[in-house]
Amino acid sequence: RVDKEEIKAYVKYSKHLRKILLPVFEDLQFRLAFRLLPVRSRFWFLQQSNPRIIYCVRNGCDSVETEQHLFFECALASRLWEHFRNIMAPFVRSRLTWTMIATAKKPVVRDEWKECEEAIGDVWHTFRAVTLHFIWSDRNRPHR
Repeated sequence: RVDKEEIKAYVKYSKHLRKILLPVFEDLQFRLAFRLLPVRSRFWFLQQSNPRIIYCVRNGCDSVETEQHLFFECALASRLWEHFRNIMAPFVRSRLTWTMIATAKKPVVRDEWKECEEAIGDVWHTFRAVTLHFIWSDRNRPHR
């Protein structure tokens, strides 16, 4: 659970993110951090007319579509974050968690890269934002 201090830290850091991210990426990050995205679990009240309304749209997935499922646990997201981890592993010590992704937490940079900490953080967040946007765009494609 995210506490008040983490929200304050996100709001403060989001000012920096707005300088490095295109508005479309920053908007998605804001909506994700504050749970404003219309994921399917929010439509539970429509289950009477559409019993599958709350479930993930990915073929073969029977999980309820929450933000965490869609952006972190579902098959596509899980594979993308694995690639993300592999690319960033030489630079950061942070273990990738759902909270870190959803609230744009800064990664812990490896000691040998400390002098490049700000640049690595910017690359991390840019890459993270593009990955989140890809997942959201893929989920909303009409071919589903």
